[in-house]
Amino acid sequence: MNKPLQISEAGTVQFPMVKHAAEIGWTPIGPDVAKQKRGGEAGMLLRDELEAKLEHFNPWMSKDAIRSVIETLDAIPPTIEGNREMLSWLRGERQWYDDAPEEKRHRRVTLVDFEHTDANAFHVSWEWTLKPPARKGNRADVMFLVNGVPVCIVEHKNPKDGDAIERAIKQLRRYEIETPELIGSPQLFNVTHLLDYWYGVTWNATRRFLARWKQAPDEAYRFAVQAFFERTDFLRTLQHWILFYVEDSETRKSVLRQHQRRAIDAVIERCADPAKDRGLVWHTQGSGKTFTLLTAARLILEQKDRFKNATVILVVDRTELEGQMKGWVEKLLGEMQKQDIATWRANTKAQLQELLTTDKRGLILSMIHKFEGVDKDSNTRDNIYVFIDEAHRSVAKDLGTYLMASVPNATIIGFTGTPIAKTEQGEGTFKIFGKDDEQGYLDKYSIAESIADETTLPIKHVMAPSTMTVPAERLDKEFFELAEAEGVTDIDELNKALDRAVGLRTFLTADDRVEKVAAFVAEHFKENVLPLGYKAFLVGVNREACAKYKKALDKLLPPEWSEPIYTENAADIVDKPLVAELQVSDEREADVRLLFKKADKDPKILIVTDKLLTGYDAPLLYCLYLDKPMRDHVLLQAVARVNRPYVDPQGVQKRVGLVLDFVGVLRELKKALKFDSSDVSGVIEDLDLLLKDFLEKIAKAEKDYLDAGEGGDADERLERVVYGRFLEPEPRKAFFEAYKDIENLWEILSPSPELRDHITTFKRLAQLYAAVRNAYADQVGFVADLAYKTKRLVEEAAMQDGLGRLTKSVTFDVKTLEALRGEKGPDEGKVFNLVRGLQKEIDDDATAAPVLQPLKDRAERILKDMESRKTTGLEAMDLLAALAAEKDAAAKAAKEIGLSPKAFGIFWALKDDEALKKAGVSPLDLAKEAEKLMARFPNAQVNADEQRQLRAALYRPLLAVEREARSKIVDLIVEIVTR
Repeated sequence: MNKPLQISEAGTVQFPMVKHAAEIGWTPIGPDVAKQKRGGEAGMLLRDELEAKLEHFNPWMSKDAIRSVIETLDAIPPTIEGNREMLSWLRGERQWYDDAPEEKRHRRVTLVDFEHTDANAFHVSWEWTLKPPARKGNRADVMFLVNGVPVCIVEHKNPKDGDAIERAIKQLRRYEIETPELIGSPQLFNVTHLLDYWYGVTWNATRRFLARWKQAPDEAYRFAVQAFFERTDFLRTLQHWILFYVEDSETRKSVLRQHQRRAIDAVIERCADPAKDRGLVWHTQGSGKTFTLLTAARLILEQKDRFKNATVILVVDRTELEGQMKGWVEKLLGEMQKQDIATWRANTKAQLQELLTTDKRGLILSMIHKFEGVDKDSNTRDNIYVFIDEAHRSVAKDLGTYLMASVPNATIIGFTGTPIAKTEQGEGTFKIFGKDDEQGYLDKYSIAESIADETTLPIKHVMAPSTMTVPAERLDKEFFELAEAEGVTDIDELNKALDRAVGLRTFLTADDRVEKVAAFVAEHFKENVLPLGYKAFLVGVNREACAKYKKALDKLLPPEWSEPIYTENAADIVDKPLVAELQVSDEREADVRLLFKKADKDPKILIVTDKLLTGYDAPLLYCLYLDKPMRDHVLLQAVARVNRPYVDPQGVQKRVGLVLDFVGVLRELKKALKFDSSDVSGVIEDLDLLLKDFLEKIAKAEKDYLDAGEGGDADERLERVVYGRFLEPEPRKAFFEAYKDIENLWEILSPSPELRDHITTFKRLAQLYAAVRNAYADQVGFVADLAYKTKRLVEEAAMQDGLGRLTKSVTFDVKTLEALRGEKGPDEGKVFNLVRGLQKEIDDDATAAPVLQPLKDRAERILKDMESRKTTGLEAMDLLAALAAEKDAAAKAAKEIGLSPKAFGIFWALKDDEALKKAGVSPLDLAKEAEKLMARFPNAQVNADEQRQLRAALYRPLLAVEREARSKIVDLIVEIVTR
């Protein structure tokens, strides 16, 4: 039994997370102990811990069986599919054959006891280095393990550095490429810099899938760590909250966020409460309602004892949503088949009646209209649970009455993003589903919360030119004043109301207007949307309008860029030949739905009127060209298509969704969104607010950052600013954040005449940003990470003032250093270039690392002292001169002595060692002996057994050295050999 590690002061400062985790029951183990327990740096499992827990939880397993299971786990491929397999083992879903004479059967293998937290072993380690055979290694800052299996990998970043979260994500992606074994087993990924705490899953690491761990403003970092890693809750995360699914033919992975977990727990408790039978989950559009609903259903069906072998009925109200829900059931709940949980789809009313009458247990998927005419009291069990998706559209109809009468003792939970307070019948979502809750809902996740959590994005709108928009008087009279158009909850209801607005419909579909709108859309898309790499919807008033827009756009844009998607009608061949001509097949529509979500594929614009305006999630969708009168729930659901977060492969984030209004419904938001609830206030804001924000921020940035002072040429002034004003990390971080805010606004707003007077200022800011990024980061590149339109603006400049000088790396030697002293420019810049050159030399020639790495470490310490103003640039140059002289001396000695690079590295590291001098041991003779031993044990770098033999052999020439010093010397030599 290992004694718990006493965390040193240095360890506490470097990794406060380890200390906080230890306080709640995680046992810290140091890197060396962890490496020993996992059999060297090529292993990931704490084999002794895993073996002990397998034996304890599965007493029926033999020693050989346990070893075989461990080898099976060790051999799981480091891919997302392998990661899913590892989670199945952790959840106890995998089996092993019990060959005992009285058994002779497969039995489930328990790796984790989810019922008894204290029965498990919780460990946390740090500086977890993985070096697969014959490949480059990587090191995780912190690793959490349960029963010897890594479950969470953590990256810490300096809070003073800009883009800390983005850099941590890039690091995880690098692991996927270079050392996938490092994340083959861990299910979760944490990013923290002591100020913010983010979490997500491995193998789906993008900014979009990371979530901030929410905590009160006055709660410290310690609280976030301890809340996330509270052992019982953490086991629940492993057991329930991680989801694997297939989307667009790729296996993907997600972890439920705090609002989803909270709602699921509330739903399950309501379903278990015999005194209450209703509940409303009010979660805004785009916040993951489907995952919430289906996970709650799965947990109820899996808890057979608690819910007495229950039935869950999932109800949707549209054919399109039924197909989508069926797809998600298959994607997310496929494992239910292995849990002996049956699933059915009620394709007809008769099938639904039969499923209820024959008392089927498991999951039933049905559309709401199939309950029409179903027998009263078809099933009177009280362990039937009905989950209604988009509940606001079903509650005020007779269909809801049929449903409730057919299963009178069922618990009914509604899920909605837009509740209705009242309807013509006087009943609303709150009254029907919220009767058991004082506030009218079981759980709420508002639009404001969602935007603050970055679960969804703000939506901005702008009006099209008045020559194209519907006159305000006509819109009021023919749409807003129509009683039929108020409170509509469904696109079909809206279409029926618009059928009566003949004049409005005629205006919107007039050929000359369609041509004008199409021309505006084509130009706007090319200038504003396409450069960002995003896509768009064009929403026509009806199917005829969609067909006309397709014909018009094909004259202005490549035909493959756009595709019309609308409902089919058999009568179109006679009545509407153009609509029939452009109708896509079901197969083509299925392809388009997938292709639209891919940045490098066409189509780029979907022309729609009814389909895809609910339930279709495409993160690339940025702009919605709205040419159909909408209001209330239908409007909110339609515009919410553009609120999904997206991060491109370069790490550029989509910041807002844009609605360009050709109708005029957004001129007066109070009319367009006539809700009783104040929850929707601020849902859609005018784009002019962003312009105001941009003008304020660029004026401040110009004042704060663009004064380069007098004297010198442009290059000298730029270098003076870069290495003077931004030498310390804090000013750099503040500038990066201020610039990125301005750049994001520029990307959204341009091209715009209002920006004309600010082009020069913005270009100078962008060049300064590129210069600072290039000066202080390794190999960032000429235009750093500038966004699309900005990069184009900067690259169009005739000269890139100073950027070239700020990106160079030079040879790190005495001759170059002395030459640099005579050049113009600040010493601080020369120091950065020299250290960058030393780094490049190690990257280009790994064999030089044994000598150069210690020099680089010392050089970086000099650099840090200069950044913190403990050392001046001139003093840093003097200190680097001493290192350069040492490097030159080492190179000369290496040629004279003739040892291999690693053997020479051993000699150079130990040439002045006092313990060797005292014992009379020659460092050169020791290095030569080590060289012979490396030849005897050529695989010591990747083979743990050879490494042990090498270590043992190294003790022999060091017998005269005192014991403690001897161990340190052996450790140093082994480190150099295996590096």
